[in-house]
Amino acid sequence: MWEFCISINNKQQSIINFIIGKLNNEVRDCNGVMTHLNKGIYTDIMIACNHYEKNRLIIALQDVISQVICFFYKKNFLMQNLKINIVDNVSREAYISALLYFDIETDNYIVSKYLEIDKKINIESFFNFRLQPLKQKWQELVEISNQNEIYLYKDDTFLELIKFLIDNIEVKNDAVNIMPLDKSYGIFDSKLNIIEPSNDMSEEKLVTDLIALSPKSINIYCSEILSNKIKTLICKLFEKRVKFVNEL
Repeated sequence: MWEFCISINNKQQSIINFIIGKLNNEVRDCNGVMTHLNKGIYTDIMIACNHYEKNRLIIALQDVISQVICFFYKKNFLMQNLKINIVDNVSREAYISALLYFDIETDNYIVSKYLEIDKKINIESFFNFRLQPLKQKWQELVEISNQNEIYLYKDDTFLELIKFLIDNIEVKNDAVNIMPLDKSYGIFDSKLNIIEPSNDMSEEKLVTDLIALSPKSINIYCSEILSNKIKTLICKLFEKRVKFVNEL
């Protein structure tokens, strides 16, 4: 049997849940086993599989660990270091989300370059000691933003900055559809499968989800439900990608 352990600080419960959720199907498909154990400060997520399934599971582990670093850790880094005194919550979250996904391909490459899947990894130690080049890259991005902080309070300039970041995020989906759902709205893929349900679908979450999904086109089927403010913002940020559709 091949065994591997991921150790995470117990304060990072959202990361623990994310890793377990992401790896559950992968481990099962490899006929492996996964369990987790609270060891005081840390939780150990332990995985085991037959040696002939090792390489397949290593690929899944590399992907999950990279997602943890390039989403959870990067977002926390941005929140701690950015100077943002923007009152408008939607624009503020859109800006952070755009920075989060900007040049994420390079972020993932740096993580993969320093990541070694052997017997055990402590996520916190890996980030703090092995990923200094990645933290330096993020710091440079933060410094550019902070040095130009004054422009964040000029609506047109600020929105142009967010749009620039969004335009430079690699397209990940062909089309997404914003459609009525349970007296609210949800986000559906091009085949009308639900991506994000309407529970907790705030205007902030709608915009940040669209940035994360980075679609080639956005079809809005529920114009009457969305506020004018959010429709205007989506149109400004995504421009020609947005289409309003009157009929389902």
